[in-house]
Amino acid sequence: MHRRTAAALTGTALLAALTATAAPSATAAPAGPPGPVVTCGTPGAPGFLLTRACIEVNGTQARIYGQVTPTSPSWVAQNVGFRLAGASTALPPQPPVYPTVLVPTGGTTVNGLTLTVPCGSTVTADFSVNNGGWPPSTATVTASVPC
Repeated sequence: MHRRTAAALTGTALLAALTATAAPSATAAPAGPPGPVVTCGTPGAPGFLLTRACIEVNGTQARIYGQVTPTSPSWVAQNVGFRLAGASTALPPQPPVYPTVLVPTGGTTVNGLTLTVPCGSTVTADFSVNNGGWPPSTATVTASVPC
């Protein structure tokens, strides 16, 4: 019985000694380049689909895309047309793109365009449904490109 108590005390003392010597390092790890920053706006007006415009900024690249989710639990996967437009304070107006994407019941991402913009500029994205006879459900977002 005394051997077990001595072994337990020795193990506890060893653990305390290891914990005391494992002090945090005073030097910080070098910071790498910042990763992409994603900004998504508020959803557009609900119709058959709920849309959300997003901008992913990575350095001086701004990727403009949309997220779409069906509003009905009885949605049947189908191809839907969309309109994605992007603009920047540093660029002339850019033409919109009109992708047609298969939208499953769980929703999907609609890829759009990528702009190369200087740091310090502002990027705006518009994303909407572009399907004849459907409500547009337009969503907009604005993001800054940090320096």
